[in-house]
Amino acid sequence: MIKTALNFNWQFTEGFKESYLKQSFTGESVDIPHTVKHIPKNYFDENITKMISTYQKTFSYDLKTNRRLFLRFEGVMSKAVVYLNEQPITKHIGGYTPFSVEITNTLKADNRLTVVVDSQETPDHPPFGHVVDYLTYGGIYREVTLIETGPDMIEHLLIDGDEHTLNLRAQLNTTTNLSSCVFKIFDGEQVMQTYHASITDQSVFLTEKHTLNVWSLTHPKLYTIKAYINQECIYSDRFGLRTIRVDENGFYLNGENIFLRGLNRHQSYPYVGYALPASAQRKDADMLKDDLGLNIVRSSHYPPSKHFLNRCDEIGLLVFTELPGWQHIGDETWQSHALNDLKTMVINDYNHPSIVIIGTRINESDDHDIFYQKTQDLVKSIDTSRPTGGVRVFAKSNLLEDIYTMNDFTHHGDNEGLTNKRNITKKRHPYLVTEYNGHMFPTKAFDNEERRIDHALRHFKVLDDAYKMNGLMGAIGWCMNDYHTHQAFGSNDHVCYHGVFDMNRNTKYAASVYASQGDKPYLNVLSNMHIGDRSSGVLNHVVVATNCDKVELYKNDQLIGTHFPSSTYSHLPHPPVIIKDFIGNQIEINEPFSKKDAKRIKTIMLYMMNNHLNMRLRDKITFAYILKKYKMSYADAVNLYTKYVGGWGEVSTIYQFKGYQNNQVVVDVNKRPCDDYHLNISADENTLYHKDTYDVTRITASLINRFNDRAHYAHAVISIEVSGDIKLIGPSSRALQGGIESFWIRSIKKGHGKVTVHSPQFESVSIDMTIST
Repeated sequence: MIKTALNFNWQFTEGFKESYLKQSFTGESVDIPHTVKHIPKNYFDENITKMISTYQKTFSYDLKTNRRLFLRFEGVMSKAVVYLNEQPITKHIGGYTPFSVEITNTLKADNRLTVVVDSQETPDHPPFGHVVDYLTYGGIYREVTLIETGPDMIEHLLIDGDEHTLNLRAQLNTTTNLSSCVFKIFDGEQVMQTYHASITDQSVFLTEKHTLNVWSLTHPKLYTIKAYINQECIYSDRFGLRTIRVDENGFYLNGENIFLRGLNRHQSYPYVGYALPASAQRKDADMLKDDLGLNIVRSSHYPPSKHFLNRCDEIGLLVFTELPGWQHIGDETWQSHALNDLKTMVINDYNHPSIVIIGTRINESDDHDIFYQKTQDLVKSIDTSRPTGGVRVFAKSNLLEDIYTMNDFTHHGDNEGLTNKRNITKKRHPYLVTEYNGHMFPTKAFDNEERRIDHALRHFKVLDDAYKMNGLMGAIGWCMNDYHTHQAFGSNDHVCYHGVFDMNRNTKYAASVYASQGDKPYLNVLSNMHIGDRSSGVLNHVVVATNCDKVELYKNDQLIGTHFPSSTYSHLPHPPVIIKDFIGNQIEINEPFSKKDAKRIKTIMLYMMNNHLNMRLRDKITFAYILKKYKMSYADAVNLYTKYVGGWGEVSTIYQFKGYQNNQVVVDVNKRPCDDYHLNISADENTLYHKDTYDVTRITASLINRFNDRAHYAHAVISIEVSGDIKLIGPSSRALQGGIESFWIRSIKKGHGKVTVHSPQFESVSIDMTIST
């Protein structure tokens, strides 16, 4: 089996003419993945990607006798008609599933491949037919491959099992009368198992004992299976073995009860929509697992890229995948396409051990027992190793799936985080919350500090209630990142600001909620410690997202107090530390008051800080008594307040937060007013790999001070200059948002490149890139 990537040097044009089939046209030279049109980050016409467009590529191929050639598309949004040498060879409907076609008999030495793409939102197939809370963009946005085989090939191979037994099913496509084939399982280069299998009616069914290790979250062990006929490898794929079980008490992976903590993910990016290659997809998985400490992601509301799933397999990140759609169920034609999507998804992604739940309902749709019995039966006819779920947004829905999966938007800031399971479904039903928060409190990365803190606290609250609830297997929040949407949704700028990351994958405070539940030492102070960020100019509390056992607060090198995880969120593995005392014993140390009077003054000041600077009558009397006792004037009282509460006019207040684990300092964070802001530049990766297609990496420019505090309200205009063998994705001039802006660059060819960020206000910064093959 020989695979040849077909991703470089396509011609693209908007529209279609019959003449394009008969002769080559000259359009825009593009590489795959590609989107039909770049769109602005916000405030744009959502119809600009709804079009008919044409892609064309010429290629030569020398196919020997008794060889076969197939053409595979990983994803075209959302309808495709494919022609080879003027002949129509296949049609495909549905933008989220791959498709293949044999081109052996249409192939010539020199070939012209033409793909007519319809990215209009036609109502005959999912997710269209009604409003949809996301954009689907358009184009050949996933890779294209030629696959050469011998006369015999495997259409699909499905493998699963447990710690003792391996089950294998294969469907062959042969032109000879084969009676057997050989399967080998590899761990790297080492052959672990060899099986000889009989072929009956072009099918193989095999159940054998094995000595392989199971796949788990902490040890995601993967193997490679290869199939051989006449010593030629005709099939190769990775897999992992694990068992999944659900019941009314939870979710079990290899028999271990695991609480599912995760987020939903949209696969969209600025300017190019869905059209970014493997490295961007893989990076999202890394951020979910490594940066946020999650163990599950829901691929809302469609199957994701194979590259995303591959990375989830490698790092041990569980996946809830689902058929495409959003709230709407169409007519019989629409339902037929939905069933085709579901069947393709289940078969195509079967060997990914990371996939542990299959969604068989259209997200948030009404009950439709006839249709949903068909989707459930279809999945179970192929895959009995995984439980099914069906995401609804209302209680007491008919349950045809294995898990009652529910979007619970109960929480609105000052109430319970989640509705109790008994008010949603029956006690005996396995239960999973699949969305929360999101549209209930949209938050931008550049919103004021109090809103960004409130956003984080809402995630803390719901997650705490999820851990507390009996019979709940987990909760998957809405959502990982901000995303484009239709005019009917979002903030009237075609963006839903629902993510814990912004669209560029930069963090908001809410991301710290999840990062702090992980195992790596973590401490993030959800404040810049500036009184001007707070109502009434009072810094009366600070939330510290951390997994530390305790946090010491210092003010100007003096210990103010030692603080412990908040009992308000006691069900979390790591509750936040909430600091409400910024005075400590400093009045007693620094002022001429007795210990008793210093304590009285501190109590009065703390009350004022939390009550809009108001004083109770008894506090007024007490304070007046103390002023008289120590012969202090009203001005002296104001100075006391300014010094210990207001902080007005202070030259510099330095706050230090020391986080401890096992009585050892593991994190040390400093906060102070500082005007020495400068541009900083960093890259996710400094080396790009220009191989089967172009590669990308994310570059981040931020405005920070020497304490690494970001200038959250900076909107400085920057210009991006690239040179060498790289290209910028998106405009070269843009503004910081919340003091930060990320952008992607792509490779052009092997070599070197340089990225420089300029600003009229700040010194330019640069970073060098290497492009390898």
